[in-house]
Amino acid sequence: MSLNEDRARSFLGPLEGKTATFQLGGREANLAFSRTTMHVLATARTPCVILDLDAFYSSNADHIFRRLPGDLASFELRVPAAGADIEAEFSSLFEAEPRAIVVDSLNTLYHLFSQEDGRSRGRKVLFALEALSQFARANGKPVVLTMYRREGLVKQGRGRTIATLSDIAASAKTDGHEIGIATEKGTAWLGGSVSIRIP
Repeated sequence: MSLNEDRARSFLGPLEGKTATFQLGGREANLAFSRTTMHVLATARTPCVILDLDAFYSSNADHIFRRLPGDLASFELRVPAAGADIEAEFSSLFEAEPRAIVVDSLNTLYHLFSQEDGRSRGRKVLFALEALSQFARANGKPVVLTMYRREGLVKQGRGRTIATLSDIAASAKTDGHEIGIATEKGTAWLGGSVSIRIP
């Protein structure tokens, strides 16, 4: 195993069998995080399905997927068409049997679930995160979700935030040529934080 592969696995290893929501400060942070995550998955030879709810990955594909190691065919990008049944699109993730799932963004999933009946969106998001968590545990696979910090509360009992519905909630911040990640809920990396170089 090369040094790059070892570093990639040191980031991915603690996420296997878990859902992890990475909270980002804005578009630039999302660009850096998305590019870094795709590079890590490619280096670790981990195929994934990306549910691109904001068309963020597709509209920034030249930047995010540029010069990745390995075969781009191992990344399946799904952008739901306008007016598509979001629940059906979400359910189709489980049919692909990928080695990793990426959902961008959780904010949009929350919004889309509320379009028909806003009163049930909290229950739908909770069910979606529980289904992803079960999938991750049963298959030992990482599920990576991103979201912007401007989140509402999911009114489930104690009013937990969306991010805390995942097994791991972490903040991701760019610092020069690195992304610093710190866990806010759950257990992942030794000491609760990790830094990854932005490729």
